[in-house]
This record gives sequence, C-alpha cells and structure tokens, in this order.
Amino acid sequence: MIVRVLLCTLALAIAQVSTAAADPLSYDDPGMHYQAPAGWERLDLGDATGKEDSPAAVFTIDKGKVNARSVIIQIKPFDGSLNEFVSNRRGELRQGSDNVTIFINKQQPVTLANGMPAFLIEASSNSDSAPSRKSYEYLIIDGQRSIDVTYSGLVGDINDDGGKATLSSLYVVAYPKRP
Repeated sequence: MIVRVLLCTLALAIAQVSTAAADPLSYDDPGMHYQAPAGWERLDLGDATGKEDSPAAVFTIDKGKVNARSVIIQIKPFDGSLNEFVSNRRGELRQGSDNVTIFINKQQPVTLANGMPAFLIEASSNSDSAPSRKSYEYLIIDGQRSIDVTYSGLVGDINDDGGKATLSSLYVVAYPKRP
C-alpha cells in the first residue's frame, strides 16, 4: 500500500513538472522564473531565440490593439555588480534615439518576492511620430548574467499597480556555477 501511494505521488509530481515545463505563459531557466498573468500570450521568437541581443521571451496582451502591453525578458552574460548594470542601463535609456526622448521617472532598489535584490526603473518615452509609452524595468544580477524584465505599454494603459502585479511572479536566484 505504501509503495502504491509513493508511486502515485511520484506520478503526480512528474505530471506537474511536465505540465509546468509546457506552460506557454511561463519562462523558466536554472536561475529564474516568470509566469505571465492569465489572458496573456507568449510570442514565438522563431529563429531569433538564442541569438545575441534577442529577448529570451516576450509576452503580450491585446496584441495588435492600441492598448497592447508587453513583457520582454532580456538576459545577457554579465560579470559585474547590480550597481554597474543599473548604471549601464540608465545610460542606454538616456541615450534614446534621434526621434525618441526617454525620461526616467523613478529609480529605486527593490526586493523580489523571493528576497533577491533588484532595481526598478520607471521610464516614459515621447516621440513626434508615436504615442507616449511607459515602462517598468526590473534589473537583476544572478551572479553570471544581467536580467532585464520590462513591462511596457501606452501611458494611461499601465500604472504602478498593474506593473507590479504583472511582474509579481518574477523570481531570480543565483545561477548555478559552471564547473
């Protein structure tokens, strides 16, 4: 009887793991997890997956509509501190481009739900040819990589509460050391 219970428990655990791995609303690797809220969809990155400067994952809601919002996960090798990563990212944001002006509205150290230190940057962008956008970026270092998880949409369609709720499932741990 005990063996049967153990086998059933093992079978359920395996089923849960395989279901979690196949969940189209999640991104998982050995150092992090993100679960998009219900109603969102994960975009197929096709051939871009794994290429330098391509996102690790992109999730969207209301795709193709004016009020579409997205979550983009960028992961790059990084051998530095969180402060260095934040400084680099702020510099990139301030540079913007010729026709886009970016304003950093808020920047503050935060802690993810699992206790991992991170940094939050709230930014807005204005352009002569496009509506104003707003973004919330969580910047994290896992010991080997820089992780930038950005929630963005049109100004007026996103706010602090929505940004925090959309990114609340994010957790990051120290990435396993390579032998």
